[in-house]
Amino acid sequence: MKNYSLFLLVFAFLGSATAQVTNRNFYDEADRKDWSYSFTPYALLASQSTTVGGEQIRQSFGDLASLTNFGFQFVASARYKRFGLSIDGTIANLGKDLSDEPIFVNFELKQRIIDIKGSYILYETFEMEDNRVIDGWSIEALAGAKYWSNDIGVDFAVAIGGSPVLEEMLNKQQEWWDMMIGVRTTISLARAVILGVWINFGGFGIGDSSKLAYDFTYLNAFRVSRLITINAGFRNFRFRREDVNNGETLSTRVNVLGPFLGVSFIFN
Repeated sequence: MKNYSLFLLVFAFLGSATAQVTNRNFYDEADRKDWSYSFTPYALLASQSTTVGGEQIRQSFGDLASLTNFGFQFVASARYKRFGLSIDGTIANLGKDLSDEPIFVNFELKQRIIDIKGSYILYETFEMEDNRVIDGWSIEALAGAKYWSNDIGVDFAVAIGGSPVLEEMLNKQQEWWDMMIGVRTTISLARAVILGVWINFGGFGIGDSSKLAYDFTYLNAFRVSRLITINAGFRNFRFRREDVNNGETLSTRVNVLGPFLGVSFIFN
């Protein structure tokens, strides 16, 4: 039962994804202000591959969506000149009735993910020229940490002829931090189009963190107005963990990938 509950825990991971770009990239230097803020609700339409204790399971976006009773993902960010700070959050309640008589299983997962990153623009140039395809680009260093919190409840029963012969309830909470470092590059194709690519690595087996965490994002941002951008892109993240319970080690590998959509509201 212990390993089965951990399997369900990883089975329901959704993950989070940054889906915004600073609005300063859309303006000439003379038009930029020192401070800018943004808020971006978004959705990651992901599929997932999970390996737990040597067993592998694959899930489509439809499979993951069927588990979700409630979910909300957002990015809140602030920038001062070359310095930036972002909070990427995922709040989700998931549940599923897996009953198939005579075995009855019902589980619920409350998931909270907070990805906090600081950034610094190492180099940038956004000079707008009529005859150039690429109007400017920047490269940015990223550092921060991602917090995972998963509170799971599992009701398990075996019934014969309508009468239960075995019942068990399990409540378990799992949480950890992964240190993350990375780099981001942004390219301006025009005043209304920004492309961004960034990659992060973390975990490194520090304390109770993942042995290795990896996160890659490709972003297209389209300026609708001075205060609104539409974001669309692709994300792939992976992590590998080893959890020890009562002397037993459970290895977990998770690979999540898929497109995302978001809208940024900028206060500049």
